[in-house]
Amino acid sequence: MNNVIEFKNIKKAYEDKVVISDFNLSIEKGEFVTIIGSSGCGKTTILKMINGLIEPTSGDIFIDGETIKNKNLIELRRNIGYAIQGSVLFPHMTVKQNISYVPNLLNKKDKKKTEDAVYKWMKIVGLDEELKERYPFELSGGQQQRVGIARALAASPNILLMDEPFGAVDEITRSQLQIELKQIHQKTGITILFVTHDIYEALKLGTKVLVMNQGVIQQYAAPKELLHAPANDFVKNFVGKKRIWTSPKYIKVEDIMIDKPVTCFPNYTVFYCLNKMKMMKVDSLMVVDENKNFLGVLYAESVTDKESVNKKASEYMLKDIPIVKKGDSIMTLAKLVTESRLSNIPVLDDGNH
Repeated sequence: MNNVIEFKNIKKAYEDKVVISDFNLSIEKGEFVTIIGSSGCGKTTILKMINGLIEPTSGDIFIDGETIKNKNLIELRRNIGYAIQGSVLFPHMTVKQNISYVPNLLNKKDKKKTEDAVYKWMKIVGLDEELKERYPFELSGGQQQRVGIARALAASPNILLMDEPFGAVDEITRSQLQIELKQIHQKTGITILFVTHDIYEALKLGTKVLVMNQGVIQQYAAPKELLHAPANDFVKNFVGKKRIWTSPKYIKVEDIMIDKPVTCFPNYTVFYCLNKMKMMKVDSLMVVDENKNFLGVLYAESVTDKESVNKKASEYMLKDIPIVKKGDSIMTLAKLVTESRLSNIPVLDDGNH
């Protein structure tokens, strides 16, 4: 395992109140971990322990195999990006100065490198270059949040901590920021820990979702596993099937597809294929070759003349029909079904199987 962050036997208590209890977790390099749970469950506490803003009562936190007890906290924080709700920019600094703050500390002599980093991240987070000399009060909430993210990433950290970073922006801006952050993660491979109170956001962004309750891990799993195999009643109730179905964009084609569709070969007779449809109680067959490469679909309604029964399936199958991938949203699927008026849509992988 290539673990970049590891919690071992972590406990955090304030006098008699235990906030985190026997917390053990290994986070692999490049994961996008969304952290969600009931109010006061310790989400932010876990986040702040990683960069030393909160010290555990007992236990150890390791980054790249080394306990943070042995690290210089100032150096540690300079190498970990941190973005929180409302961005909290330096009000007396311009956009350019805010983003370049940490790079300037790390690269005091290389001004060109710092300037390049500023423009690079402004572009990536969707900020116009003309904003670089503006001050925070001259920006919209969404622009301020983008500056905060760019500042957190400008020093090219290996780890990015985010504490409800999109909580103070409107829904449209939030959706745009989510898309941009997901693209940043895919491009950079950075390890992200993202605290949110929104289950939809957690499922949409995370490669892994950490569900917590009263300082205890309830489940740590990929979004799909969380939806299909909740570890206990708390997770089941917290995620809530009804809430997922009220937002279909989080349901993927692979969640509802038929794993073993009824198929036929192109050289089968139409007579044989129609009998197979009747026997299997379907109105179409997926036509494939010997290697299971998709060739087309034979629909019962496409066979209209009596002479067809002795002809081959390849002569009547439809080739030019829409297809979807397993990872596509069922919203995409629904649109295709509506537009094409087809009852079945093939699901193909990159190899056309």
